[in-house]
Amino acid sequence: MRGIVWLVLLFAAAVVAAATLGRNDGVVTVAWNGWRAELSLNLFVLCLVGACAALMFAFQALHALLSLPRRAEEWRALRRERAAQMALREALAEYFGARYGRARKAAQRALSFQPLSPVLAADSDFRRLAQLLAAGSLHRMQDRQQRDLVLHDALAGVAGATGTTSAEEALSLCAAEWALDDRDAPRALGLLESLSPGAARRTQALRLKMQASRMARQPLVALQT
Repeated sequence: MRGIVWLVLLFAAAVVAAATLGRNDGVVTVAWNGWRAELSLNLFVLCLVGACAALMFAFQALHALLSLPRRAEEWRALRRERAAQMALREALAEYFGARYGRARKAAQRALSFQPLSPVLAADSDFRRLAQLLAAGSLHRMQDRQQRDLVLHDALAGVAGATGTTSAEEALSLCAAEWALDDRDAPRALGLLESLSPGAARRTQALRLKMQASRMARQPLVALQT
């Protein structure tokens, strides 16, 4: 169908050209410094169109040449962004596949790529998710010291933020669950109290609060929950 349309347009252009350029009565005279040249009107129009096309092509080629460094930098930034996204997906897959060492390495690789990408550099949720996967992997491997370092860095960023996102709420909920695994009820209750009212009413948050209250020997709070 597209070929038929182009064929019809070609025939229409041929008819218009034959109707307008069929008669060659006009003459264009160019005189300069004692030289004189006479061209038919049709040839002058064709030369003018060709010169305009050549000038536009030259401008486009010059623009492409001058913008080459910028486009190369954009291509490198896109590659780094894709590498970071792939590393985060790999960390997620390895974490749920119980390969916690690989998941931690993939999450750290995603974090290392983030500052190099202009798009991801200001994406706090990307950083929180990578830190969550890294801390979760360290918790599964019972490396509490490194896990607490990652959590401290992540929660410090959450405390300095103006709003609360889903990634930050997930980080606080997981940190409270890990504190319960460590038999640290006061820390779990503190993390749960830092949640937003909407997140604090979720079933998982209430379940963790009840467990932490019972562990802290606060039966009335547990009964109310």
